[in-house]
Amino acid sequence: MESLKQALTMGITGAIAVFTASYFGLPTWVLFMAWVSYYLFGTKTKTTFLVLVQQIFGILIAMIIQYLGTLLSETLAIFGFPIIVFIVMIGVFYISKLKYLNNILAYFLGMIIGFGSNSEIDINILLLLGITLLSGYTFAWLNVTISKRIESK
Repeated sequence: MESLKQALTMGITGAIAVFTASYFGLPTWVLFMAWVSYYLFGTKTKTTFLVLVQQIFGILIAMIIQYLGTLLSETLAIFGFPIIVFIVMIGVFYISKLKYLNNILAYFLGMIIGFGSNSEIDINILLLLGITLLSGYTFAWLNVTISKRIESK
């Protein structure tokens, strides 16, 4: 019975998350990327916050690559993007050596979200993706919290 309650909790939480994303025009796939990240990186608040920050940095990095790659492609044609990616990835490597911002996977997931959004570089898209990530983490946290309460009864 306990596992049924937890399964129902996950189903209900997921359904509410999708409804919320649809209602507010948030990209559902980004919400679920955050949900997966919550489980993947651990369910501790500090870790979650740091991963969220790094994913937002990853989105910014994708925007920088997109902007500078386009700019450099005007003069270097097909070599513009590879050169920018080369330079930026070196920077990402060294940033990932910082004490609290050391999860290179989080940066790459953020870049996937940034590139996957297929959007123009804009503060509004950054806010939309950031809010969606935060929503996904929140729904994942709710699911875990409710499931733990069910377990403890």
